[in-house]
Amino acid sequence: MITETIKQFFWETLSFYNEIAVFLLLGLLVAGILHVLFPESIVRKHLGKGSIGSVIKSTLFGIPLPLCSCGVVPVATSMRRSGASKGSVVSFLITTPQIGADSFMLTYSLMGWLFAVARIVASVITALIAGIFINIFDKEDSEDVSEAQPVSTESFGERLKGVPKYVEYELLGAIVNTLLVGILIAGAVGVFMPDDFFATYMNSPFLSMLLMLVIGIPVYVCASASTPIAAALLMKGLSPGAALVFLLSGPATNAVNFTTVLKIIGKKSTAIYIGSIALVSLALGYLFNVWLGNDFMTSVITHQHDMLPDWLRIGSSIVLTSMIGWFYFKTEIWNVFKPIKGEVKVGKISLNVQGMTCQHCAKNVERAVLAVEGTEDVHIYLDQDRVEFELADSSRLNDVKQNIVAAGYDV
Repeated sequence: MITETIKQFFWETLSFYNEIAVFLLLGLLVAGILHVLFPESIVRKHLGKGSIGSVIKSTLFGIPLPLCSCGVVPVATSMRRSGASKGSVVSFLITTPQIGADSFMLTYSLMGWLFAVARIVASVITALIAGIFINIFDKEDSEDVSEAQPVSTESFGERLKGVPKYVEYELLGAIVNTLLVGILIAGAVGVFMPDDFFATYMNSPFLSMLLMLVIGIPVYVCASASTPIAAALLMKGLSPGAALVFLLSGPATNAVNFTTVLKIIGKKSTAIYIGSIALVSLALGYLFNVWLGNDFMTSVITHQHDMLPDWLRIGSSIVLTSMIGWFYFKTEIWNVFKPIKGEVKVGKISLNVQGMTCQHCAKNVERAVLAVEGTEDVHIYLDQDRVEFELADSSRLNDVKQNIVAAGYDV
């Protein structure tokens, strides 16, 4: 019995993995291209003040930027320090982690184009409402926000050349842990949760939406990882509106980043930020249920990709598995077994950096350090909140610290 259950769990999980592999790879590729066309520096160059225009601009800027729900916080911090209004920062915090090429493709692969488009529209609406409310009800202080020294950015050619590394380490590296956990949870839901669970124990669509909201707000789950979980719950009878609530609230909020958000926008704006996500997602979830009606299960959940040949699905799964394996080898195993480079040099400097949570953060800090002339041999230790580097001129140390702060981290 136990052996049979393990086998069923394995095949259920593998089914999810095979279903999303090709679309995740395509999403990562598109995200890499968007990184070349829309670098984060563009956001900092088009910062707005407390106006509706600034909220719209920040919302639109957030759509193409492939940042996870932890990587977006340092960028938002940098925006705020550079003079962006609280409303535009919140709009950016909401729309950026919810919408990405990878999460869009995963949503399409598991739930169909209708749900994928609705997810984008709902995210934009939520971001706009939250940003506008904050600009109305939490006016800016009269004092100007202190400006930080801008961080030097890569040229178009450098970004283009670095797309493979960006996709492997910053994009995939930022989501791989939670994505794998999400797939495992989806497999477990498929095996252990009864098919009539929601019909039997939670037949009220509003209660199911409320439950998804309570789960989604504090839990750290990226947009990509939340998608297979939502799809698995849908197959067990969860209403589409409740799934939408989970997909909106999960990536946009998490308890890990609440302290930082409080620090950069204040208590009042944070309350509006969380309240807007809660109320708007519930309202949109209700409308989504009304719009789709009872035909959702047949029109969307039965969405299949039989047009994709088996060799493409299996090949994509092999490629994705190879990328994940290489990432863990280079970031975990290789760091343990690589040879130590002799004695520590005189110019070696170590700084404690707070706010680094993923590979995207590590790359941001590395770029910030290398932007100062005379720095080299940069090593980021995420588990220790530390960066080590060599600095030829010790008088430039303050420039390095300013660059790290400008990138949205604390030194």
